[in-house]
Amino acid sequence: MTDRDEKYKIARKRAKDKLDFLRHLVTYVIVIAFLAFINNRTWGGYQWWLWAALGWGIGIVSHFFQVYAFKGSAFEDRMIERELERMDDSDNSKL
Repeated sequence: MTDRDEKYKIARKRAKDKLDFLRHLVTYVIVIAFLAFINNRTWGGYQWWLWAALGWGIGIVSHFFQVYAFKGSAFEDRMIERELERMDDSDNSKL
């Protein structure tokens, strides 16, 4: 596999991860809005939908950091390079 193929593979995975996050976010907004509507339409007292929004919101924030904050960092790139070097070294030692 060439260097360009490897970069394409990484870029494709990162793009997929970003699309997955956006789908997750849109689903969150729609479902939480629906829960808030149901709560306020049927029982305007206790706002129970906020618990669902908080719990799922923690997951959304975690997913955001996984996709945008920690992916593609210089640290991750160095780790990938080290692993590739180790793999190359182990392949050469078998010869």
